[in-house]
Amino acid sequence: MAISMDPCVDNEEEYEDDLYEPLDSNPDDILRELFLHVVRRHESDSSSDEEDSPQLRIQHVIQCLEQEGIWFWRDERFVESQNVALRFAQTQRKPYTHQISSASQTLAMQVPLNFYIFQEFVKPCARLFLKAFSQELVIPNWKTFVTDMKYHFQQVEPLQDGANASYIPVLQQADPEQWALSICSIDGQRVSLGEAHLVPHTLQSVSKPVTYAMALHREGEAFMEEWIDVEPAGRPFNTQDLDPDTQRPFNASINSGAIMAAGILASGFSSSVNWKHIVDQVRKTWYELCGNDLDIGFSDVTFESEKETAYNNFAIAYNLKGRKGLPRNVDLHTMLDVYLGCCSIEITTEALSVAAATLANGGICPITGKEVFPASVVRTVLSEIMMCGMYNQAGHFAVEVGLPAKSGVSGALMVIVPNVFGFATFSPRLNSKGNSVRGVAFCRRLVDSYRVHVFETLRSGNTGAKIDPRRNGWKEERKHISRMAWAVQVGDVHALRIRDIFLFALCQTANASPEGLSERMLDLIRASYQDIYQSPVDESLFSDIQEAVKQNPKELHFLDQLTKDTRIQDSMRTLIVMAMFDIIMVDGYATEEEQNVAIQVATLLGVSEKIARMELNRYKQKNKHRSRDMVYCDMIESYDVDVSRHRQNNPFIAELYATSASPSRNQSFATLRDELLKQKRVPDKLPSRENLAQQEEIVALRKEVLRLRQKLTNLTLILNDRMSAVDID
Repeated sequence: MAISMDPCVDNEEEYEDDLYEPLDSNPDDILRELFLHVVRRHESDSSSDEEDSPQLRIQHVIQCLEQEGIWFWRDERFVESQNVALRFAQTQRKPYTHQISSASQTLAMQVPLNFYIFQEFVKPCARLFLKAFSQELVIPNWKTFVTDMKYHFQQVEPLQDGANASYIPVLQQADPEQWALSICSIDGQRVSLGEAHLVPHTLQSVSKPVTYAMALHREGEAFMEEWIDVEPAGRPFNTQDLDPDTQRPFNASINSGAIMAAGILASGFSSSVNWKHIVDQVRKTWYELCGNDLDIGFSDVTFESEKETAYNNFAIAYNLKGRKGLPRNVDLHTMLDVYLGCCSIEITTEALSVAAATLANGGICPITGKEVFPASVVRTVLSEIMMCGMYNQAGHFAVEVGLPAKSGVSGALMVIVPNVFGFATFSPRLNSKGNSVRGVAFCRRLVDSYRVHVFETLRSGNTGAKIDPRRNGWKEERKHISRMAWAVQVGDVHALRIRDIFLFALCQTANASPEGLSERMLDLIRASYQDIYQSPVDESLFSDIQEAVKQNPKELHFLDQLTKDTRIQDSMRTLIVMAMFDIIMVDGYATEEEQNVAIQVATLLGVSEKIARMELNRYKQKNKHRSRDMVYCDMIESYDVDVSRHRQNNPFIAELYATSASPSRNQSFATLRDELLKQKRVPDKLPSRENLAQQEEIVALRKEVLRLRQKLTNLTLILNDRMSAVDID
């Protein structure tokens, strides 16, 4: 039995070959490889019980992009390919707005696809298609990454701590149950979770970094330093205190600094310009940061509500004017209106995540490719919010999370993972520091499982098997695995100890199952060992390890001692954990005892418990397509074991056992199945192994027919193209 050691590898990867490198290949060959990539994905996604797979269409190319996180119709980089699709569909963009209606999108996606149409569709954006289909985007295992983000999102959702901001009436009235997350990578890969991800909310203090960046970009660093410092305040965000030596605000993330930044920005406009015009310019910048994808609104209600209660902000403004003065003697009321107006800009987490990704990408928007801010400005802004962006929790956040972030009292949170991705959360419940409770909790969970902390690049230490989102885990570990297998074969002492740990971990986990170290479980361990080490297990060593585990089934003494004396790389830790999950989930379900032992062994290996549980969730999600009937059928066809061994750890088997007419403790699955068939408790047509083999053969033949049919179509097109180029006369 072959065991997949990586639940993150999708089934469709079995059909994929490495795409040609552009410098080494004919351009047309690369296009053909891209086309075949789409064909293979289409074939692997098609239902096996259909007589004919659906016809290949442009939508299948777009679906391949979506599987990598690219939202084709909402990505400005693909505008030329969008136009080609619309042309083939004999439709066009809306006049004046140049937007594409949903009806036009549907027509374009239904265009039948052949190699000629594929070439025309892909060529204008060939580099982007090649990068996406070659899994060269910054987060190559996008599907797995999204699974993990969903897991953390769901784990945080039940939190009920904190309360809405009370000093601004409109914020106090917000629904405290709203919870949303949106992520955008620097390559434009996007995902949104939660019903509230398209619900507009005001930026509040999340507006401050962009106002500061605009002023810095316009006026330069020297001018900005004259008016605003970049030191942590160590005071509440709404403090009226200024630096006693320079009379400057401590930084641009507290109210005094943000009000001064608004004044600097306003001072660059004519005194006759209305504050609304200045705020509109700020909104325009936000629109560019967010990829021109979603409208950036403005809440008049919030603006008026804030202005009515802005007594402290008025005091801060007058204090600024009285202590140091205002830049270019800008009007105080205009300065304050611009500040409050920036706080009242409305946005969604979906748009805010793109803005965060733009900052993560050095100021270049990932879905337009256009520079919004120079990299030097972004560097200064990210440094400032790294130290000061989370109010009085900034220091703890920098230590625990280690990422530049800015929060707002509306419940919004924008976080930047430099050179990788940006994300935004929204949940109105705030902690005592004014930060979103759920937002901060999600950040902590993310950093506990992923290597994104700014100092997580330290390579020699044990990270607890944290995941680097930029690495294509399974493909990049193959070299390490092959070298480890070679080292075992030649007698490397360290590699031999790792081998022993591998066998101990799997035996300990298998022993926790209801059937213990049965021959079936031992065969699974042997197969797993063969997959990794490319050679049969040493049976003498294997027997010794089995005996050690059987003698002390509840003790992990041997494994504990081995792991203390041996340094295990994160890649090998992950490999062992995946092998353990293969063992405990072999029947499609794991008991609480099996899960607990697997987690306990994982922690002994140095894997963080949170990461181990996340990996287990990922494994379950990957294998959830296995139906109960198929699990049942697989078991009764493969192994003649007692019902009593499995009814405790498989609910479906337990149900069948409970409803049997005369259940006997030693009743076999085959006998039980026959009885239940008489009661119509089980479908009459549960597939036998022979039937399954025939079905697989039929599916394979259908796919081969489809492949040949497509190849014939392509050859016909090429022939027609060449004939049309010949002067027959």
